[in-house]
Amino acid sequence: MFVFFSVSIGQAYAGSLYNISVLNNNEIKVESTRYGSDMRVMVEKGNDKYYYNLNNSAEEIPAQLGKGIYLVKILENTSENKYKVVYKSHVDMNSNSIDVFLSSSQPVYWENKTKLTELADQLTRSCKTDKEKIEAVYDYIVNNIKYDFLKTNYISDDYVPDIEAVIESKKGICYDYAALFAGILRSEGIYTKLVKGYKNDMNAYHAWNEVLLEGEWVLIDTTYDAALSVLNNQSMIKAFSEYNKIREY
Repeated sequence: MFVFFSVSIGQAYAGSLYNISVLNNNEIKVESTRYGSDMRVMVEKGNDKYYYNLNNSAEEIPAQLGKGIYLVKILENTSENKYKVVYKSHVDMNSNSIDVFLSSSQPVYWENKTKLTELADQLTRSCKTDKEKIEAVYDYIVNNIKYDFLKTNYISDDYVPDIEAVIESKKGICYDYAALFAGILRSEGIYTKLVKGYKNDMNAYHAWNEVLLEGEWVLIDTTYDAALSVLNNQSMIKAFSEYNKIREY
């Protein structure tokens, strides 16, 4: 789902406190006394522009656009899809490290999640290589997480996956599948992206993963393969040519 925002410049509310800072040299920490469903964060670098939810007083945002100056704006909803800027700041990211794809940041919050840690240990404790870990997590998700068709009827524009809830309910939408896969693998020290865009044989906006395996990024789509789990001999690794990436986190 795409959400288009119209943004204007506004004034910060009296008494409101905002702070934007660099965290771990690959994340941006956004702190605000105003947060909730009417608040957003917009991150710009060059021609790239990303939107995030500001559902909590502190949010950790990935700096996946590499080294350089990021312009970060805190937005408040004024009507429908119209927003005004209530605060903005520049931050300088000094690193091109891919460690951002290990981070616990929106939309893949994985740190301090007991159910995730327990599941990751259960799935990978006998694995000796990253490839074995990736395959073990892939097999679990494809065979145990069911697509939640009802959820698509009521999901909001500001939805961010709750990985613990997905583990407990064993169901979700593609966004949930991709966040769960990324969260478990990141907790095991495996570089993993959550990617959004389109698949060539699907009309709906979609989410999948890219994983760094033996020095090369490979594409894995657990949602798609879960739907085809009745079929044999499907390949875990998909062709990039079948997908059109719009965003990566």
